[in-house]
Amino acid sequence: MDVVINLLIWIHILAFVAGGSNSVVGPVIGARLATATPEMRQGYFGVMNRLSQVGKVAMVALLVTGPLILWLRYGGLEGANTWFWIKMVLVAVMLAAIIYGGINFKKSQAGDVEAGRRAGLAHKVTGLAFAGVLLSAVLAFN
Repeated sequence: MDVVINLLIWIHILAFVAGGSNSVVGPVIGARLATATPEMRQGYFGVMNRLSQVGKVAMVALLVTGPLILWLRYGGLEGANTWFWIKMVLVAVMLAAIIYGGINFKKSQAGDVEAGRRAGLAHKVTGLAFAGVLLSAVLAFN
């Protein structure tokens, strides 16, 4: 059983890294969109669309592996401490910011400049929540 749990943890960490790359790369690309030529914008949008696909798969993997690890390794929520619940709130913030940012990013691809600004803000919120999730996970499972 330990092998299964360790594989689930490994998948969970890989998904966290893959999904978290959007939190790092998104604001970098977003900052360049304002001054990009139309051809460059198309390239940037292509990269962001691919990262978005990776992020969706990663989020599903996280939402599946997280509860499985919690159930198999810890027997459920009985031992969940305050840091675990902080982590879960931050996961919810991340999920909401990802959805909001994705909706606005699609609008910005259609030329809505204000939606691009909202998407940029959502990326920043996601990045901060991402860092908070990582910190609270370390504190929760230490």
